Amino acid sequence: VVASFDINLIANATYKYNFGKTPVTKYDANCWLMSPPCQPYTRGGKGLDDKDPRAKGLLHLIDVLSKLSNPPDYIFLENVLNFEKSKSREKLITQICLMNYEIHECLLTPLQFGIPNDRLRYYLMARKIQNFNKSEKVFTPQKYFEQAVIHTSWPFECMLNNKDNNKCYHWKQQQSQQPLEFNVLELSNYIENCLDEKELKKYLVPEKYILKSFDFKFDIVRPTDKRCSCFTKSYGSHHIFGSGSLIQTRNLEFTDYDFENPKSLLELGLRYFTPLEIAKLHAFPLKSQLSTNPNRKNENIIDSINNNYAPKLYNDFKLMQSSNYLEFSDDISLIQKYRLLGNSLNVFVVSELLRCVLFFNC
Repeated sequence: VVASFDINLIANATYKYNFGKTPVTKYDANCWLMSPPCQPYTRGGKGLDDKDPRAKGLLHLIDVLSKLSNPPDYIFLENVLNFEKSKSREKLITQICLMNYEIHECLLTPLQFGIPNDRLRYYLMARKIQNFNKSEKVFTPQKYFEQAVIHTSWPFECMLNNKDNNKCYHWKQQQSQQPLEFNVLELSNYIENCLDEKELKKYLVPEKYILKSFDFKFDIVRPTDKRCSCFTKSYGSHHIFGSGSLIQTRNLEFTDYDFENPKSLLELGLRYFTPLEIAKLHAFPLKSQLSTNPNRKNENIIDSINNNYAPKLYNDFKLMQSSNYLEFSDDISLIQKYRLLGNSLNVFVVSELLRCVLFFNC
């Protein structure tokens, strides 16, 4: 990474704390990795799409893209469900089609990779076709929209069906033998079991938040469950409906929740997920997960060479020895941690899309 930038001061401080560099504005980058504001497209918003002021940043980048003397070779964009129906997406794809980018789109959730977090997201990957003969017929935006497929499973059929792409041989072979299966782990694998009473109390949902939530069916999960809902930047606050799952810590055999009687839920010991637990569900590399085997790094390199274009299940992924892992400095408050994580994305899903789709060589 030559340079990174972000408008969020807390995100910049956390980045500097982990990598030792302050994000700055940097142009002439050969790869754009974008996660523009989701409010113009989210189901809970006003649905203003490209008319929403928060869409102006993305629209500006779309506008300047064709004016750059050195446009990026790669473009990666992440956003929420419904972006695939937006005018903003239509404008972006129209522009990059005219500039001769190869495009892949998909809607994927970490559940498909064995991670028990339901965070469905839209992803766009575009690569500049370098050896383009202008005498060839241009793939027009109209033709793209007529034939576009937004993939909802892995691997992509377009990669599998490309007979000339031998780098997809691993998946062709596996597809002919048996369908891809995903073993989703229980949440107990992500939950901190060593919280002392003082720490646990810090994460308990205040009774007043529960009692005022009459008939709000918020998401309650148990350690044995294999799914929790998407975390938002409002998680950890009084917004306990729609901001993320709550962990049931007592009376685990009880699941007949009466949301019309919030007082009955007080016996369940409901608590928030900790920032560390959410970071684990987002697949951030953490110090506690670093391999103690000094040969593990070499094994990962060999695995990467042998299966360079095969997406992996997170269950089978072993974090190699690295000095880079997520930590928060002491001056970052709990609510700021929740906001950062709620605005974040799943590191593992994104890394596999970058590795297998955006940067593979045809």
